[in-house]
Amino acid sequence: MATVMVVDDVAVNRDIVRMLLGIRGHDVIEAHDGAEALLLAHTHHPDVVVSDVLMPGIDGLELVHRLRADPDREAAQAPVIFYTANYLEPETRPIAEACGVSQVVLRSQDPDALLDAIDTALAGGPVDVNATADEEFAQTHLQTVNAKLIEKVRKLHDTERLFEAMAVASPVGIGIINRDGDADYVNPRLAEIVQQPVSRLVDRGWLVCLGDNAQEAALRLLRGDGDVTELRFTHRITWSDGSVRSLRIHLRQTHGEDDGLSGGVLMIDDVTDVTLAEARLLEETRRRQDEARHRDAERLVSLRRMAGGTAHDFNNILGAILGYTNLAIETIQDGRDDGTIPPGVVESLIGDLEQVVKGGERAKTLTQKLLAFGRREANKPVPVDVNAMITEDTVSLAAAAGPQNQLLLRLAPGSPQVKADPKQLSEVLHSLVRNSGDAMPDGGPITVRTAIRDDGLVIEVHDTGTGMPQEVLDRVFEPFFSTKSTTGTVGLGLSTAHGIVSQAGGQIVLESEVGRGTTVTITLPVVAGSAPPPPVPVPVITEKGGGETLLLVDDEDAVLQVTARMLGGAGYRVLTAPDAAEALRLLERHGGEVAALVTDVMMPGMDGRQLARIASGRRPDLRVVFVSGFAESLFDENGNNLEPGSTILAKPFDRDKLVTTVRTALGAGQSA
Repeated sequence: MATVMVVDDVAVNRDIVRMLLGIRGHDVIEAHDGAEALLLAHTHHPDVVVSDVLMPGIDGLELVHRLRADPDREAAQAPVIFYTANYLEPETRPIAEACGVSQVVLRSQDPDALLDAIDTALAGGPVDVNATADEEFAQTHLQTVNAKLIEKVRKLHDTERLFEAMAVASPVGIGIINRDGDADYVNPRLAEIVQQPVSRLVDRGWLVCLGDNAQEAALRLLRGDGDVTELRFTHRITWSDGSVRSLRIHLRQTHGEDDGLSGGVLMIDDVTDVTLAEARLLEETRRRQDEARHRDAERLVSLRRMAGGTAHDFNNILGAILGYTNLAIETIQDGRDDGTIPPGVVESLIGDLEQVVKGGERAKTLTQKLLAFGRREANKPVPVDVNAMITEDTVSLAAAAGPQNQLLLRLAPGSPQVKADPKQLSEVLHSLVRNSGDAMPDGGPITVRTAIRDDGLVIEVHDTGTGMPQEVLDRVFEPFFSTKSTTGTVGLGLSTAHGIVSQAGGQIVLESEVGRGTTVTITLPVVAGSAPPPPVPVPVITEKGGGETLLLVDDEDAVLQVTARMLGGAGYRVLTAPDAAEALRLLERHGGEVAALVTDVMMPGMDGRQLARIASGRRPDLRVVFVSGFAESLFDENGNNLEPGSTILAKPFDRDKLVTTVRTALGAGQSA
């Protein structure tokens, strides 16, 4: 293989030729200009010289001329190949022939052309040429270089005009910055964007576009300090008229032909209109989301009112049905005891009536769920340690999850108490865990987690089940909406949970994705500095009423009559009134005989709460029992009890519950 000297002032060009010649196994000597090439030619006596033509200092033409005149005959006779991108072969032919250049190969040709030229030169051996006269060479050299220089200058002028036309027409501000941080050029658009004359933006004036925080980072980038090669950010600038503009800024390093850092190019775009449009779009999106949430809230409020009103009327009907059914059972049992009704008939009648009672109890459960959804269920909120409640319910929660699923508890230590009805809150957790179990028929983990946040105590139930599509997710809190095919009270689980959590002053949020599971998050306000409630003294309750007089008030005649019969059968003297006005007249007439007022809450005209205030004002020692089918007036919009400490009996009720509640109220009065 031969020794080839490659002469080129551009390192990248030398690297390419070296790699190309290495394929053929040639040894390569590199020279970065003509002067270095002359020295290396004396030292190494290359077999072939591959040289660029246009180079600073001693160019390729001058190099060949001096090489041929060199007294070192071995160096002088080395074949020379011009490998150039600037000269065409006809342009260099006269002087090339005069100096004994073997061939001229253009860089635009196939790489094999250079390899073939080297093979041809090696095959031809040393070049036997006579040196050209200095005057003749100087004149030819000058003409060749001058023609190429004029051509390059014209192309440079054309390029400058093209660049200027592009820069002037550009909608983006442009600045050419050297590595010292001075702007050599800024286009008119940049001056327009920052509302400064071009003369104030050259040199270091362009830094006003960046703001104080980014100026030093930009200068470090231009100097090459660090690994950052470009900066992209948005900057807000205030114009002289006080208006604020948003600028998108991009500063990128530029490099010369030798890969050395030469400075950077600055591009600035005024994106104020885009930013304002994005802000308007974001505001519009938020407005629509707020409107959608408001519509959903209004829809839930309407549904709650409808559910509560339906439950109120239904409870009155159920109260009469269950009351009279229980009285009928008692009458039939009395007939069996005194022999007036045959035993076989008794068993048949009682069996039928018990079926009526069972149906009424199922209907009673349904009305309770409707009341919970309507946030008007008669609840008993107390400070609750949620962690302790969940721990105590672990066995029942695991059963609700199902045998194929694993219940995982992740409880945050030291969680504060919340104020809620513990029975209702436990029902919510059981319902959510049961739903998660149903969503994972093939089994999987159900995680119950508690956490403390600024907005309260968080209870989270998470599963990895089938998840829900968005159209289902939008309706999950609606009563009677369900994707399940079972019967009964299906469709009230999540709506009931929503009502219970809302009545406790909290929020419930459901997030789900098809195939990725569901997460239900409950957030409840904490009770600051709460402590367990003091034990309530247990009043002494007798097995049977002592003949006390009760004032019973209800606008539903059927409920009024059956309730009076229940209380009368328990040993009480009962005065009945269909409304608050009649009740006050009876209270005035019978004076101190009345021991307790048992009143419905929702009544036309004066409601039960207003009646109780007036009656208690006249008789401070009067005990009051509120009977609630839909306790609208007993709770505010946040579900707070407006009569704390009062005795509340939820409709529908049976005889034992009614009598026990009245006895408890009278016993508390006696113990007080």
